[in-house]
Amino acid sequence: MIFSKLAAPLAAILAVATAQRPATPQSTEVIDGIKFIKSGPRVLLPKDEYELKFARDALNRLKTRLGPDGLLDLLQPDIQEADAFWHDIIDKSSSSLYVSADGRVIGFFPNMTALDFAAWSQSPLADKANNAANPEHYFKRTEEVSPGVLRAEILEGWGGVTTHFTVPDYTTPPDKEKHGMLRELPEFPIQAAGSKVLADGTDAVFGVLHISVRDVPGEEHGEEQDGIEVYASVWYGDAIDDDHLEAERQHIVVEIINMSMQAQKDIENGDFKPPTAQ
Repeated sequence: MIFSKLAAPLAAILAVATAQRPATPQSTEVIDGIKFIKSGPRVLLPKDEYELKFARDALNRLKTRLGPDGLLDLLQPDIQEADAFWHDIIDKSSSSLYVSADGRVIGFFPNMTALDFAAWSQSPLADKANNAANPEHYFKRTEEVSPGVLRAEILEGWGGVTTHFTVPDYTTPPDKEKHGMLRELPEFPIQAAGSKVLADGTDAVFGVLHISVRDVPGEEHGEEQDGIEVYASVWYGDAIDDDHLEAERQHIVVEIINMSMQAQKDIENGDFKPPTAQ
């Protein structure tokens, strides 16, 4: 009798609650062969897209809290492994044969030219943006040693090899007598290059970095907005394997996209005054 008296009010409450609950969209995703039906978020995305954002937030927080010196201490075992790795590549490579990991990206930005990006990339804002440029980036500290020449200290994972190194001679334009392996690339009016030197006290040169930037007419790609192209190459001795180079190619593409997007944001919000606006 009690249950029968409660049944009607309870049914009414449940009906009202059901009517008030907003319908949520669903999406289906297969992960490692297992099917999942998801609902809840207002914006439904693949699981990895959610996780990537969370990973970026967590990594940036850890990198910021630890700081450059804390990261050097924490990652010292990995750095020592990297030193051994690169010395082995140097020892096994021919003295005159080099191979490169290359990445090229064209982006169409409303407020940025090739000259603007090149100037931003050599400003303190580029060092500040380094943590978010790639999950394998830890820190970059840059100083000008003479007009047109920068020195950078970097802790970065290249192809999974966590390397502490300097670029003591990042020069605009490149010193192509010193770095004879560099491509000429006459279509790129803005170029810079420098040696990658291990910071283990040996002064061993294990690679050469070459970055080139140019403006690209939008109509060449069916776009109304003109774009910029960034072409980055890292040259190594020929003992390096292609699996490592492929990991670096992927790294380079991620880095170019993230850094150029940050440069655009810094121009938009007024943190960086581009040369073309002066």
